[in-house]
Amino acid sequence: MQKYLSKKWIAMSLAFLCTLLWGSAYPVIKLAYRELSVSSVGDKLMFAGVRFILSGLMVFAVAFIIRKRFPVVEPKKWGWVLLYGAVQTGLMYLFNYIGVANTSATKTSVLTALSAFLSVLFAPLFFRNEKLSLWKIIGIVLGFAGIAVVNFSSLDASFALMGEGFVMIAALLNTAGGFIGKKISQGKVFETTAYQLLFGGVLLAVFALILGGNMAINLKSMLFVLYLAFVSAAAFLIWTALLVYNEAGQILIFNLMIPVTGAFWSFVILGEREIFDPMYLLSVALIAAGIVLVNSHRKPLENSTK
Repeated sequence: MQKYLSKKWIAMSLAFLCTLLWGSAYPVIKLAYRELSVSSVGDKLMFAGVRFILSGLMVFAVAFIIRKRFPVVEPKKWGWVLLYGAVQTGLMYLFNYIGVANTSATKTSVLTALSAFLSVLFAPLFFRNEKLSLWKIIGIVLGFAGIAVVNFSSLDASFALMGEGFVMIAALLNTAGGFIGKKISQGKVFETTAYQLLFGGVLLAVFALILGGNMAINLKSMLFVLYLAFVSAAAFLIWTALLVYNEAGQILIFNLMIPVTGAFWSFVILGEREIFDPMYLLSVALIAAGIVLVNSHRKPLENSTK
């Protein structure tokens, strides 16, 4: 697997595929909230919890079909796997959902882009084979500019802990989750992905219950949640494998593409036309240039950490 996933064009293509999958989730979630009358934070967290529990079960099923055995985690890795699920899915989405509910979509997209910036900046501190170069710095600045330029006119200086603050915490958790996943997933991509999604989903469901959340179970709700569960299962499996065999920063930089692909799918699914705005086209160009620069001169990565 490493032979193929460490090739530049394959890794970049698969990372972009992940952003397409995750980008499609935004308008589908928006449509689901509207169709199912989901409004409170508790209800949204319950919807997310069910989604990720089903995602974990899907990965378990795929692993069993491919390997003919149930995915098992070594006892010494259980703590890391549970931490991975708590950080990458449970806590990250908890802070993200609450933060998004208390700030604008504009600020959310800009602040979420911090995750990609931080991943490139801090990866050399945790992985000895990753280096911070001038090209990477220029690339991440271009990518962040691509997010900022399309939102600049809508930004303001206001700040609230449970709004912008929680979105920033979610971005930090997303970066940390990527690093943890890379550290523990060598040779165990199915196992770590399945358990982290399942455990993260359970955590979200527990938080939802505390906040009084619930979810109506009917054909319409299950169709929505099954699609979103598939998106998470497929994207996280591919993403985790890419992190194992490539530099973390060079994969996590693709997080910058998610708002762009989200805008594209919002046009396809909801008819929203922001993607045709000239500023969006400039944003795409800047982000694409940034990703190319961060991924330039990359070499296959040995799996070693500090």
